[in-house]
Amino acid sequence: MYNNKKTMLLLSTAVLSGFALNADAANWRLVPSITVTETYTDNVDLDTTFQESGFITQIAPNFSLTGNGARLNASINYTANYFYYPGNSTDEHDLRHNLQTSLSSELISETFFIDGSANINQQFLDRRRAISTEQVSRTDNRRTVQTYQVSPYLVHRFGSWASAELRYDFRYIRTAADAEQTTPNTFFGNSLSHTGGLSIQSGREFSKLNWTLTGQYRTEERENSLEYKTTTARADFSYQVSHMFALLGSAGYQKRDALGSFANFSGFIWDAGFRLVPGPRTSISFRYGNQYDGETFSLDAMYKITAKNVISLTYTDRIQTFQSLAFDGTGADNLNSSLNSDFISGDITRRKQWRLSISGTRGRTSYSSSAFYSQYQSDNLALDEKRYGGSVSISRNLNRRLSIDGRFSYNLSKFLSDNINDKFWSASTNLNYQISKSLLGSLSYSHSNRDQSRFGNFNGGSNYISLSIRAVL
Repeated sequence: MYNNKKTMLLLSTAVLSGFALNADAANWRLVPSITVTETYTDNVDLDTTFQESGFITQIAPNFSLTGNGARLNASINYTANYFYYPGNSTDEHDLRHNLQTSLSSELISETFFIDGSANINQQFLDRRRAISTEQVSRTDNRRTVQTYQVSPYLVHRFGSWASAELRYDFRYIRTAADAEQTTPNTFFGNSLSHTGGLSIQSGREFSKLNWTLTGQYRTEERENSLEYKTTTARADFSYQVSHMFALLGSAGYQKRDALGSFANFSGFIWDAGFRLVPGPRTSISFRYGNQYDGETFSLDAMYKITAKNVISLTYTDRIQTFQSLAFDGTGADNLNSSLNSDFISGDITRRKQWRLSISGTRGRTSYSSSAFYSQYQSDNLALDEKRYGGSVSISRNLNRRLSIDGRFSYNLSKFLSDNINDKFWSASTNLNYQISKSLLGSLSYSHSNRDQSRFGNFNGGSNYISLSIRAVL
């Protein structure tokens, strides 16, 4: 199924060619650094029945490279996280790689472009097993996940009347081969997707009526499941009734070929709605229609309380696989932004989610908070879930050298297959002191607590006290 080495080699060559052609025209900045952290915790191994305490040493060399130019924007951020666990003769060392890269290159002026990205991080395999907001504790429920994307595309403008884009998108996800978990009938595996699409969008000649015509075909090969294919032909419209109010709508056809899945569908899709912008502080977009063989709607509302304080409310309804969750980031709704606690599986999932968030700054203080409700429907009943949660974070600069921040998060999962509730909450505080221009010291404390009836050894609290020094070289 995965005989795609030639395709990957060809696309990688195209990306590197675009990088090489435009590298000299960009301004480059390299920032190397290293962070050394000593952590004491009363829960070194999250999987053991009895909690063990101990000190953990973490050494994390890092380099950040950015390049910005007229025809090239690139960034590479890599960290090698080395963990040393003294007193454990069987598993003393652990090396975890973390990589974020992005590339946007213009190979032929205003005509041919290439976007690309590569990411490597650690994610939880199974939401029902051991989880944590801190990465220092060991668990077999954490694995390295790699995501790669290459997207070349052509752009052509028909004067001021319209513009067309022809795009090919290649995405690949690779997970650890020894991934195991406890949820019945759930399998992990690599996945590979190809997407080809043509879109034509209205130009400046259309002042009130704007339109976009889209045709797209996507196929995703899943290592432990059947292929998932989607064909879409769609027309989107917006009509500006006044400077404050616009009518929105779409109509088209979609075929989802997902044999044996609830997501299998072939038929007419449509929606209609409006966008209201009564002033510079407020915007509301609402759509209602039939996108997934049944009624659905979407909402995106925002209000600027002040120039630096914003509140927003959104509702989304999407059919996704783990691959799309991994690439668009929507899986990282809980625990914290750096850890994804959704399932890693090949199953198709429909997620309906409400989210309310508020963020802003006032003087030397910054804050953000959010609350969400998600409902998951999957091919595998064991993955069906209702999830409630939220988080609050606040930071303040006490002076030009000293800052403090704190965070609280809460997550309640109700697994529908066995009627088991899983509660997880955490709280942390961090004190940062700028010792010199190149040295930053940090002292932090974190506490988390788990309450669920499936595995007794996953219950109870965990405490972490850390002291770290970061040096910019």
